[in-house]
Amino acid sequence: MGYAELMALMGNWLLPGSLIAVMASMGLSLTADDFRQVFRNKRALIFGVCSMLIVPPLIGLTLALTVAPTPALAVGFVLLATTPGGMLSNLFTDMAKGDLALSMSMTLLLSMLYIFVVPFYAHFALLHFMGLRADVDVPLASFFWNIFSITVLPAATGFIIRALRPDFAIWFKRYLKNGATIVLFTSFGFILFDQVPVLRQNLGALFWITVTLNVVMVGVVMTIVRFAGFSRRENVAIGIEHLMRQEGTAIFIAVTIVHNNEMSLPMIMNTPVALCVVLLFVAAARRSELAARPAPATA
Repeated sequence: MGYAELMALMGNWLLPGSLIAVMASMGLSLTADDFRQVFRNKRALIFGVCSMLIVPPLIGLTLALTVAPTPALAVGFVLLATTPGGMLSNLFTDMAKGDLALSMSMTLLLSMLYIFVVPFYAHFALLHFMGLRADVDVPLASFFWNIFSITVLPAATGFIIRALRPDFAIWFKRYLKNGATIVLFTSFGFILFDQVPVLRQNLGALFWITVTLNVVMVGVVMTIVRFAGFSRRENVAIGIEHLMRQEGTAIFIAVTIVHNNEMSLPMIMNTPVALCVVLLFVAAARRSELAARPAPATA
């Protein structure tokens, strides 16, 4: 198998297949009570969702317009900034003693809204940054179907299996998710190898733009929530939701739908950067939680 055939296999089968498996494993983790949870904390939930739909896209678009090195990378940063929070946000929210129910509700609702919102963001970015420089023909309707087919359909299938065969779902999801994660990160490695020249030329810019995106984003959001009157646990959940993102879906759009590997580099770079930032955020949140505890009474 030649190099071109290998990259085609990765873009057309391995990457979409691993994302479908990841979304199916997410569905295997969901129950009907998770959906009812969405409506139990309405004020913080509405704020968190609206913030995710407005603040990251504005910051990402600003960085894309001002400092992105190439048009393809500019589109990549827009795609990165418009992805919803990932399932890891729930894990880190729990580690930081945040509001886990709120975190799960935001992740769930934003993942459902994503398929309706991202085609417009992506279409705008492609037309604005690459309309005069590349032959990009991606109909809006196909965006909806392609994203729907790798997000909602497998997640819904997993949800139905969980409802009908809960014991099997709990047993199977671990193996499915682990296998899919290995294939997904292998696909990331293929993309990095394919884009070594671009990465070499723009590594510094990619790194500092992704750091700026994460730091400015969480700084803006945490400044706003301080005036909104939410609890510390709610603030933590909202902040972490803005940091941990579903980069895989944005990479799928860049590689499989648009057929441009360079666009995926901001998402791949963001994975380790966001992880470092969120670990610092979790450490700070845990320290503030300990400081807020009342001192033990002394005799």
